[in-house]
This record gives sequence, C-alpha cells and structure tokens, in this order.
Amino acid sequence: MNFVTMKVTELYVYPVKGLRGIPVLTATIGPQGVRHDRHFMLMTSHRCKTGFTKMQLAGFPECALFSQELDGDSVVVRYHPPDALQGPTTMSPVAPPPLRIPLDPSVAELATWPTNLHGSPATGCRMGETYDAWFRACFGFDVLLVYIGSGQRPVLGETLKPKKRESRVGGRPNRHLSAWLLPALLPGGWLVLLLGGWLALLAYVAAVTGVLGARLHGSGSPTDDPADPADPWLTFTDCAPLLVTSEASGANMSARMSAGMAVPMYKFRPNIVVDGEAAWSEDFWAELQITSSDEAADGQGNHVDKARDFRLLLTSNCARCTSLNVDYGTGAPAAGELGEVLKRLSKDRRVDTGIKYSPVFGRYAFLDGSRDVVVAVGDSVDVVRRNKERTVWDWPSL
Repeated sequence: MNFVTMKVTELYVYPVKGLRGIPVLTATIGPQGVRHDRHFMLMTSHRCKTGFTKMQLAGFPECALFSQELDGDSVVVRYHPPDALQGPTTMSPVAPPPLRIPLDPSVAELATWPTNLHGSPATGCRMGETYDAWFRACFGFDVLLVYIGSGQRPVLGETLKPKKRESRVGGRPNRHLSAWLLPALLPGGWLVLLLGGWLALLAYVAAVTGVLGARLHGSGSPTDDPADPADPWLTFTDCAPLLVTSEASGANMSARMSAGMAVPMYKFRPNIVVDGEAAWSEDFWAELQITSSDEAADGQGNHVDKARDFRLLLTSNCARCTSLNVDYGTGAPAAGELGEVLKRLSKDRRVDTGIKYSPVFGRYAFLDGSRDVVVAVGDSVDVVRRNKERTVWDWPSL
C-alpha cells in the first residue's frame, strides 16, 4: 500500500446537535473539538417512555429539516418544511422566521437541566421558553433546547481515551536517543561537561533540545502545551471531540449504489474529511499530523497565525446507525436505495469486534495538546502512526 501526504477537503461544525451541519473553510480546534461544535442539544419527552431523551437523526429524522448558519456571535437556525409528506406527521407545513441562538450565552439566569448522552451524564442549562417554543412550533411536540454550559461529559470506555503521552521535548514525542545524544556531542556539550560536570551537561542538553524541538515542530516550549489533563471530557459530541472520515471510503460507499447515485459525505456527519489514501485505510490510523504555515481566518472573520503543525490522536472506530438512511429533504427514511445505505455498508464493514453488529465508517479523534489550533481546507495531512490491528470498541452503553 502506498502512503502519501493527504489533504483536508472538507470541514464541518454542528452547533446544535442533530441538525444539518455547517461546511466551513477554516475551523478552530481545541481539546473539546471544533469551536462551538455540539454545544446545544434538543431534548423531548415525545417517543420516550420516561423523562426526556436526546434528539438525534436516528430516532428523530425530522431534525434533518433544520439548517444552521454561523453569523457573528450567533448561530441562525432555519426550518425547511418537508418536500413531501410521507404518512402522518406533526411537522409544521410552514416555516417560522429564523431563530437566532447566541453561541456563548450567559448562564447566570438559566435553569440547570440534567442530560445523559450514551450513558455519559452532564448538567446543562435550558435556554428558555423563547427557544423551546420555536422548536415546538416546528416539530409539533414538546422540545427543549439545552446548552452544555460548564457541563463536562466523561469519556466512557478505556480504549476511546487517548493514551498518556510519551516524554516530550519541545511539545512533541521524544522517541529517539539521538535527540539527546546530538546536543551532548556538540562542542558546547563537551565544554559544559568539563567545566560543570554531568548535572550541568543535562541542563544544557535539555535547553538545546527544547530549542531544536521548537524549530523543527513550530510548537514552542513544553509549557506552551501542558501535560495531559487527568481525564478527557466531552460536550454533546457523541463519544469523542472529533470525527475524521475519508473521501476514498465515501467513494467506496457510493460505488455500492446504482450508477450515478452518490451518498453525500454530510450523511456521515464528520468534522474533518481527508483524501489521498485508499478506502478504509483509516481503520488503522492512530495519529495524524496536519500541517500548514499559512495565516487563516478563524471562521468569524478574524485572522489567526496557525500553528505550523498539530496532531490528532485517533482512538476508535465510528459505528454507524440508521441516521445514514435519512432523507434530508423529507425528514424521514429515504425511499429506494438511499434508504439502504446502512444495510449496504453492513455487508463488509462490521469490522470492530467490540460492536460487531454495527458497520464502521470513520475514526473518532482527540487533539494532541491543550492549545487551540486552526485547520483549513487544503492543509496537508500525514499519517505518523498506524495501528497493526484495528482498535476494539468498549464504550459500555453502546
């Protein structure tokens, strides 16, 4: 198999979970994923035996009828009445004026609200009746809009959590003894040893390798990228902060349909889409390096000097559900072949023994580091570490 440098081809953000994604040219990424991604979630008691449940496409395909658009410090949500009614529906036949939701609302006067997403709980905040009433008028049943606020959902399952990082120099893994030997063998190293002894030499080596690491990787000193937090946490993203998918695998999926029929990538709801390697190569990706030295916009019109490179740790496969079969024009399961996407993917993509009845498409990922970075369409992507075997899913409630 030939390994080549790939490119970022698409980027998406989903401020309100379950609604249509927003394609962007650049995105700011932090430890909890793309900025503003899935910070809001709809909940309802409809179709729920007890209490309130999350609203996602698998259980509520009507969510596909809502588009989102970033506008300054807000996300604007629009309802698109279904193209054609397929059987009884509660959905409104007319669209109300767009709803504007602040991306960073003040929570001082908001009521707290318990949430539980895939067994991972967090206390969020209800945005209030103005927002609930807008969604209620569209859906035709009770809906709550919940904001994650300061809530932090734990990552469940040990295999999904990124492994503790190796010892670092300059913010990057120091895997080679030569990284320490080279400075020691320089003329300055011998002089320091003669004048100050071994302790002075060790201090000298640490200083030199830190500078070299910063120049090689564009990442500054170790204090710019602190050690791992005790435990990673999530907003309303499903099981990891980021989802990475492959153009080649998307083409493979479309090839399973009749000639001229394509399965659009947005059906897989990724954050980052890349191309350049063969279909399903991503099953074995463990670590990606994304590189660009260009200045970019942060998605809000502000120019940001991008880090020269950053890495993503890919920890787990993404198991798929019936959301792949949803028609975004009708808000219902698609008719014909496009209503069989999950079935056709299942023929040979049940490759994760930890969730053996669900097909896999894409990889969950975490940012390696704690500093925000900016990624742009067109950035270079290299696989810097591969697994010898596929990872095994162990999120306990899925």
